[in-house]
Amino acid sequence: MHRYESQNAAGARLEGHRLLPLATALLDSDGRILHWSEDAEKLVGYPASEAVGQFAARLLVNEEQWPQVLSMFDSITSGRGWSGTFPVRHRDGSNVELEFHTYPIVGPEGRRFVLATASEVAALRTVEQNLAILDGFFSQSPIGLAVYDTDLRFMRINDALARMNGLSSEQHIGGTLSEVLPGINAKEIEEVMRRVLATGEPVVDARSHGRTPGDPEHDRAWSASYFRLEAPSGQVLGVCSSIIDVTERFHAEAQAEQAQQRLSLLAEAGARIGATLDLRRAARELSEAMVPQLADVCAVHVLDRLVGGMDPEPVGGAQSVYVRRLALASASTEFPAADLPTEGVYRIPSGSPYEQAMTGRRTVIVPGAELPPLTDVRADRVSGYLARRAQPVRVAPLVARSTVLGIVVYGRSVDREPFDAQDSTFGDELISRAAASIDNARLYLREHENLMERQAALREANAARAQLALINEASSRIGTTLDLQRTAEELVEVVVPRFADFVTVDLLEPVLSGEEPDKLRGDKELVLRAVAVGESGDSGMTNVADAVGEVSRFESRKLYAKALRRRRSVLVPEVDEESLSAIVSSQDRVAPGLAAGVHSYLMVPVLARGAVLGGVEFVRTRHPEPFTPADTALAEELVARAAVSIDNARLYRRERETALTLQRSLLPQETRHTLGMEIAHRYLPSSVGSEVGGDWFDVVPLSCGRVALVVGDVMGHGIRAAATMGQLRTVARTLATLEMQPDQVLTRLDETASGVGDGQFATCVCAVYDPVDRSCTLACAGHLPPVVVAPGGGSRPVDLPAGVPLGVGGVDFESVEITMPEGGILSLYTDGLIERRGQDIDEGLELLCRTLADRGRDLEESCDAVLTALVPEGSEDDIAVIMARVLPVPEDKIATLPLAEDVALAGEARRFTRGTLASWGLCSLAEITELLVSELVTNALRHAGPPRQLRLFRDRTLTVEVADTSRQIPLLRPVEEDLESGRGMRLVNELAHRWGSRMTRHGKVVWFELEIPPGTGA
Repeated sequence: MHRYESQNAAGARLEGHRLLPLATALLDSDGRILHWSEDAEKLVGYPASEAVGQFAARLLVNEEQWPQVLSMFDSITSGRGWSGTFPVRHRDGSNVELEFHTYPIVGPEGRRFVLATASEVAALRTVEQNLAILDGFFSQSPIGLAVYDTDLRFMRINDALARMNGLSSEQHIGGTLSEVLPGINAKEIEEVMRRVLATGEPVVDARSHGRTPGDPEHDRAWSASYFRLEAPSGQVLGVCSSIIDVTERFHAEAQAEQAQQRLSLLAEAGARIGATLDLRRAARELSEAMVPQLADVCAVHVLDRLVGGMDPEPVGGAQSVYVRRLALASASTEFPAADLPTEGVYRIPSGSPYEQAMTGRRTVIVPGAELPPLTDVRADRVSGYLARRAQPVRVAPLVARSTVLGIVVYGRSVDREPFDAQDSTFGDELISRAAASIDNARLYLREHENLMERQAALREANAARAQLALINEASSRIGTTLDLQRTAEELVEVVVPRFADFVTVDLLEPVLSGEEPDKLRGDKELVLRAVAVGESGDSGMTNVADAVGEVSRFESRKLYAKALRRRRSVLVPEVDEESLSAIVSSQDRVAPGLAAGVHSYLMVPVLARGAVLGGVEFVRTRHPEPFTPADTALAEELVARAAVSIDNARLYRRERETALTLQRSLLPQETRHTLGMEIAHRYLPSSVGSEVGGDWFDVVPLSCGRVALVVGDVMGHGIRAAATMGQLRTVARTLATLEMQPDQVLTRLDETASGVGDGQFATCVCAVYDPVDRSCTLACAGHLPPVVVAPGGGSRPVDLPAGVPLGVGGVDFESVEITMPEGGILSLYTDGLIERRGQDIDEGLELLCRTLADRGRDLEESCDAVLTALVPEGSEDDIAVIMARVLPVPEDKIATLPLAEDVALAGEARRFTRGTLASWGLCSLAEITELLVSELVTNALRHAGPPRQLRLFRDRTLTVEVADTSRQIPLLRPVEEDLESGRGMRLVNELAHRWGSRMTRHGKVVWFELEIPPGTGA
């Protein structure tokens, strides 16, 4: 059912159409559409291109509604307008309920038209409802509401705001806030509204305050919110505000803010006042906290006794009381602050408000004109200001822990409100806190003085303890070895950086060589060599002092030379250019020394056993404190301890050199070339132990090109071990030259060692090598087995009976014969080569075998390789090594003739000898050699078994030997004139260079040697 209303009933809502899309259409008298608006297209969906020219009834309504629509159209064209709701057909086929307003129009020549407007009914009802709500909100709200145009003039105001302002709505409309309410801060509010108009950003809780016609006797406060009004098109229409009265809350907030400010000020003052425990700082902080927040002028006075560190005395007695002004603050430029200087001391007048405040321990309020200023300058200007510009002045005592400490005088100018109860409480609290801080500062000052005294005593005790600790450490660290340079380095390590930043130890040249230092003469320059230098970090002293090993020469006038001659230390607490010039050895070191920061210098002579050994220089560059006499005493103690160790090292070096010289003199100085064998040897004294050992070796040339190799080790160290070693080596060499077998040599050596006594034991290994058949006979007395290296590189220890050490006695020794391969190496050594603490000796022996098995080196290189591999860092024992390589015997060096039992044998032997010597170029020896050969062969035929062999050797000498089957040794017998017996051996003894005999497995050999003349074919 559609509702139809008269034109009058719908007129009340025409204004509301402006808030909605309003469709317009113009129809001619036959119902054809002549005009179609954009809003019409929005409402029913037909664009103007489709609607214009069409019959409205056919386009917008169903066919069954045409009669009704045509009847209504005829009525409208006849001059009766119509308004009402009617459903029309949307372009999408749905129905849209529209509210129409039609207007008949008569055109030119009486032509009739119909103008129709339409709005959607649902949207229209929503707008009407919203307007009703808005009207009710505006008229019924208890909150003040107002609407302003773009010129900020009132357009509408509700009754609640009108009542707040005390004016009617009509008195507001058209006026600005400044015009309507001149008693409030209207300009500020209008600036806020202009900003809202310009930016569109709303403002909430904008405060305004002042007086309105509604309550002209009291200040009121309001909280307002503002937002911009805009049309749907975006056009700015004005500003709307909502306002509530917050007067009570404003006063509460103001009081809370004031209380918060005072609380914050009190907290800030509490944190600042007395934070440093300084009396003057605490007084100044109190005055700054009082001015200008609480007062315009404030002066803080403290009892003068407190400032002097004394305890306060009771106030109010017969004795005068003096106070010192420690702080003054003023917020007024007119106040004559210059007439009240700080640090002034004044006597408190008897009966004055100052005395009343201190004795009564309460605040005294006195008119400014009646307060006597505490000043020695012009009191009239201060009194005049107080009388003219100040409110009554407050004099408050400084009281802490029931003790009066001073007074605080403060006041306000006449331009400010008088002190109220809260101000008084606030001031008393500030003064109370300041009094506690001042008293704390007083107590701190007293305790600080006591603490300083205790700390000074503690520093002295700590310094003494540190010196004692340094001396104790020096006792344990200096002199750990008998090495002179290492001892000096230990002194440097102890004192750097704890005592000095740079230290150098210089010693006289004779001391370094182990000699006795010469007496220092005043006319000679001193020559010293740096043995140890130490510095803390990069001190820059490298360009000022000598490096280790460098020599310094000091003229006799230099401080260094004078100190050594006088045997006294030199202390230069503060070093400048002049003093440094007298210290350094050359002037080109002055500038680098100053650049390095040398500021204090100490030199201590090194004295031991009445002799001057050198000097120690101590320098401070980074250490801030200069050297003191106490430091000098400490340095002298440290140097004295080091001096004894240095002198001990010097004496030890001298004694060790003496022992080593003795030991080297007892060892073979050279090894003679041996036919058929190349020999190399090494001897290393102990590099760790403090004494020489008893290791020895020997190479003994024997007859017929044979050679004896001996290596031994006397147990123990020192001169006694070296002397025993010399005895055993001499005996061994003698026994070997007597053609004894190795086991026989060891037996005689055992007897010799037993005869030395005092449990002197030794180990020894003896080998005799014969180059003819490359046989090597060995015997061992408790020594490590020799190592044989095959030509191909394999190596192994020789399997020998170990035997017992020499000196044990009562045990037989056994010889073992081996055949050495051509090119093979035989190595004999002492236990210092392979024995190491904490390591199995078999490991060392295996390493020795592996090292020797590495071929490709000559014999000297093999010796060096063995020492490098087995003794990389020195040995705790002496080391002796012999290496012998088997060489082939040249055919032109030996000649052999087999012999048989034949009377013509002597002639054959002579012919063989003559021919051989001729081929060797030794014809000059032929005659005598033939004679002696004939005698030996004849002796063998007559007195021994049948001769077996004649052999000639050509080496450094000519050796001839005759072998037979007899084991009887030929002896020299007295020659009887009537007998020829004994003449042969006597002849050999007279004509030969030397002769002898030795036992063999098949008998014996008798031999003699002849010296080869120089220049012949040797």
